[in-house]
Amino acid sequence: MSAPSKTIFAGEIRDRDQVDDLFLLKSAEIRQKKDSSPYIFSQIADASGTLGCYIWGIQGDGERVMQIASTLQCGAVYRICGQARDYNGGIQISVNEGIAELDEPVESIEPSDFISSPVVEEDLKSRILGMANRINDPQLRDLVLNVIATSDGYFTKPAAKMKHHEYPGGLAEHSLEVATIAASMAGSVRGENDADLVIAGALLHDIGKTSCFEQQGLWYTARPEYDLIGHVTLGVTIVSRAAGHLAPETASHLLHIIQSHHGPYGEVACQTPEAWSVHLADLSSATLREITDDQALLSAGTGTRSGKRIGGPVWRF
Repeated sequence: MSAPSKTIFAGEIRDRDQVDDLFLLKSAEIRQKKDSSPYIFSQIADASGTLGCYIWGIQGDGERVMQIASTLQCGAVYRICGQARDYNGGIQISVNEGIAELDEPVESIEPSDFISSPVVEEDLKSRILGMANRINDPQLRDLVLNVIATSDGYFTKPAAKMKHHEYPGGLAEHSLEVATIAASMAGSVRGENDADLVIAGALLHDIGKTSCFEQQGLWYTARPEYDLIGHVTLGVTIVSRAAGHLAPETASHLLHIIQSHHGPYGEVACQTPEAWSVHLADLSSATLREITDDQALLSAGTGTRSGKRIGGPVWRF
């Protein structure tokens, strides 16, 4: 049977809809039911948004599920046939008999149906370079500009696999938001807070993520380094290699900001006002992006107990 053309988008799907359309496969992983039989949890997407997709297959045919899992190609487009269901305010797709359509990806597609980003790369570049040029220390400014210029994908890669800023250009947008918020906080509180280090640390806090993603088909998928090493360690390594010309104290402080930007959730605690400024700005950027995206899915005067990104209650007045 020939694949249908793209006719319905993720944002239009409602509870109990029968779905038969083309979607980009962003991720896929094998999981187990309570009876130990396998299923595939995947994320599928088009230009309007991302949905969770549970590929259950035919009951009792776990071998078929495993066979499909071994051939799925993240970044490719597939025909998804299943039923939509509302779970905690978010739409998910369940695929049973429709597993028969997942043997091969669909080749004849219009990429713009499946990929979108709310950011404009050239605008981001201009704004980030403007932020970097606010750094007064010429050696620190040159380091930031050089690391950004030589890190593949700083302006094109996502900031995460899911949750926040998970679209092309999301890494740069998130980094700019963190720098803007952190610089504002640093200038609002009485006391010593080195604005140069705050901006430098903010723009480079997630630089390790440039080594964590690679383009596969239409999408960026996580490399093994994402989980095996982690973006914080990768970021510290990248900046350490470029920091030889900095004063030792400046280099150590910059590396501390990057190493501690997860705050109490990371391995190294924030120990300076500059590090706290970047951590709190990072948390603010991520949280506001998550709840804003969750709220956009709601109608006026409605809410959900668990937004699919924020994981907590969301209301739209």
